[in-house]
Amino acid sequence: MNQRGDRPETYLQHTHYFKFIMTIPISTHSSHGVTPRGAFEYLFHHHPLPMWIFDSETLRFLIVNRAAVEKYGYTESEFLSMSLTDIRPIEERVDLENYVKSIRPELASAGIWRHKLKDGSIVMVEVTSHALEWSGRPSRLVMIQDVTAREKAIRDLKESESVKAAILEHALDSIVTMNELGMITDFNPAAEITFGWTREHVLGKTVADLLIPEENREAHKLGLKRYLSTNESRMIGRRIEVDALRADGTCFPIELSINSARNNAQTTFTAFLRDISERRNAEEALARLNRDLELKIADRTHQLEAMNHELEAFSYSVSHDLRSPLRAIDGFSEALVEDCGTELSLQAKRYLERIQSATKRMSLLIDDLITLARVSKSEINIQQIDLSILVTEIIDELRERDPNRKVSLQLAQPLWAYADLKLMRVAFINLLQNAWKFTSKRETAWIRVGEIESHNERIFFVQDNGAGFDMTYASKLFAPFQRLHDSRDYEGTGIGLATIHRIITLHGGRVWAEAEPDKGAMFHFSLPAPRAGMM
Repeated sequence: MNQRGDRPETYLQHTHYFKFIMTIPISTHSSHGVTPRGAFEYLFHHHPLPMWIFDSETLRFLIVNRAAVEKYGYTESEFLSMSLTDIRPIEERVDLENYVKSIRPELASAGIWRHKLKDGSIVMVEVTSHALEWSGRPSRLVMIQDVTAREKAIRDLKESESVKAAILEHALDSIVTMNELGMITDFNPAAEITFGWTREHVLGKTVADLLIPEENREAHKLGLKRYLSTNESRMIGRRIEVDALRADGTCFPIELSINSARNNAQTTFTAFLRDISERRNAEEALARLNRDLELKIADRTHQLEAMNHELEAFSYSVSHDLRSPLRAIDGFSEALVEDCGTELSLQAKRYLERIQSATKRMSLLIDDLITLARVSKSEINIQQIDLSILVTEIIDELRERDPNRKVSLQLAQPLWAYADLKLMRVAFINLLQNAWKFTSKRETAWIRVGEIESHNERIFFVQDNGAGFDMTYASKLFAPFQRLHDSRDYEGTGIGLATIHRIITLHGGRVWAEAEPDKGAMFHFSLPAPRAGMM
């Protein structure tokens, strides 16, 4: 169905354009410059019907196509800050959440819903969705068909026969009416375009002979006979997909809905149908792309597993093989100072101090690298935790190690989150140690920890009035070994923020920072909002 309300001629142009897209060759080899993911996104963004992918757990929009932006009036960035509930009338939002949770992931689903556009207007839409995995998250691909006109047409048909002719004339869905004998009594302009027959040619002829493939005609006749004698039918009142026959003899798939009505002791059958060839082609193309992506993901997973084994071997080597010579260097340096200290020159002592300092930094770097590797392999045990308790414990430990520091802590309590307790302790240790370190040159230092209100996620922050940094280099913050301050001013290995980033990513969240030189820094991280009943 044409979403923009164009005349059927314009709709055909859209159909031809989509057929052109489907003829583009999609290579599964990157050497040709076209990846399955790229082809998927090309088909997705250029599809004439509104489409989007949403997260099955949070209901957040993950990606929307151009037709959805045009139809609903929201910009792409507005869409990506919203969830499915935001485009539903308030009174129906609970029903939507319950419905999405009830869908079995392996099944496609379809239904008619009311959607709210940005201007506040309500439209009736038919939604078809399919499960897939998007960026590592269980998601669903949704295709939208505006059926406002069709649903209104159905109501109007029941209310008045006088409106029937106008509806048949202007409806964008094909509408075919037949009597008890299976003879066509009405055939609207959209049906003429779909089947290739003129209305004058089909009136008085049977549906079976003109519109139904030969292999299905006998079943049609038996079903009609059974309904007229028993009032039982497998098709009436349901939305089904069957094959139909064009005037040129070709078969094509249609989506069909049949209503029956009795008038003057006669039963009339009205069929609402649409050609779904393009949708089938798109679904098959997306299914092929999804299979290709799954194969690539399996291959990449195998490669990553091999890399992880190599990293584990490296971590073992770092932990055991490098520590021993470091201990030897540190031990012999101390022995040299103790045994020969009086004989050493001042310059020699400085050299020894630098050796001991370097071995200490190397040992810390080894510890941080091993922590990062362990975080990457951690299995997440999600539970309800109060982050304010973690913060208090870590700040108390910092004060014990550095009793001469006077640091004011401003802490919101409680700070409930749904996360892994051990991993969040590692994240906050790094965040708070950073704040403690970079406020060390302040006479009056303070650290704030709290939460920012957000609709679809929980956003927490750690803020300080320390050294800050230039946001020009913020993109380097969360990469390993990246430092924005001289190690002579502030010690560190450059691994802490990379560890934080890895922990928050494992939780399905994101992390970012805001700062100004000499005016402090504010680190934010988000965690997915818990679903109903979790907290």
